[in-house]
Amino acid sequence: MADPMHPGAGRTTALAEPRAAAPARERGIDSRADGSGPSEAPEAVVFSHPVVLVDPRRVTLLAVQSLRQHGAPLHVVASRWMEPAFRARGVRRHRVPPLATQPQGWSARLLELAAHLEPRGLLLPCSKPARELLRRCRSMLEPHYELPFLEPLDVHDYEAEDFRTERALRRTVLRGEPAFEVQLTVDAAGTCTGCCVLTWVSASSPYVVVTSVEGSEVLEASLDWLRPRGFRGYARLIWAPNRFGRVELQAAGTLPGTGWALAHDDGVDFPALWYASIAGVRTRPRQAQRRLSRQIPISEMARQSDVLPLVPFPIRWRLADPLPWLMSVLSGLLQR
Repeated sequence: MADPMHPGAGRTTALAEPRAAAPARERGIDSRADGSGPSEAPEAVVFSHPVVLVDPRRVTLLAVQSLRQHGAPLHVVASRWMEPAFRARGVRRHRVPPLATQPQGWSARLLELAAHLEPRGLLLPCSKPARELLRRCRSMLEPHYELPFLEPLDVHDYEAEDFRTERALRRTVLRGEPAFEVQLTVDAAGTCTGCCVLTWVSASSPYVVVTSVEGSEVLEASLDWLRPRGFRGYARLIWAPNRFGRVELQAAGTLPGTGWALAHDDGVDFPALWYASIAGVRTRPRQAQRRLSRQIPISEMARQSDVLPLVPFPIRWRLADPLPWLMSVLSGLLQR
């Protein structure tokens, strides 16, 4: 079997029946001595490069909590003062006008902020508008920041932004077909440093069943699809049956979404791995423990919106950091 954690792996993007899983040792993934899966303990790595999270969303709070544990200095640039990640403990807040109306104000603020960051900071876009801003201003920002992969990922002649991962996942599940969600991180050498494969299957309305699986076929195919594009960082790919029942790639994106928190619960800290892949920090490869299986209600069933996440990202009360939860509750009340 081709090794999915090695740059030389090769596989087509149209998949046949899944094969037997290779032992974790063959894939270069560290396992515990008892062979039951990867270690649950996080690596004792201190992240010294400051991180600037641009235009946060609900799921960005997970990145704040993860990177804060690693000691990374955190800056959040946002226009919405009630955004949970913006109100989190330990972040430096930079409020700017709405990005849609004043993008020049955002680029100016990022340049101004770069002068105060030492060592060189990382810019992480948390939304499509933020990524487009960084892409347009790349030549201006690149001398001052480390940037992630910003190019659009084309699937079937559609840009990822036009054929969103959430849209593909939602449509597949709601029409009663299973979907594979592959999440992974790749470093500058093309090595896969983290991976998690989730299956999404519709259950009795309004629930969906999510299970963490081996998924070696779709993982290898995802890496084969990304590597020729010079990809580095975090990616999310949706695989589902086509009209002929053959599993193929339906959508791909570079922004976190529905499965980020689920992967974290199953042992893969993608925010930390995303940081490491961009900052050049060496880290031990991480693979999901494949212990997760949940039945979750689908969010916003009445609207059937393509852009809403399939399942909501939970924001829980924390005595040591209560403001994100309070902002989430207040925002929900105001939107009713």
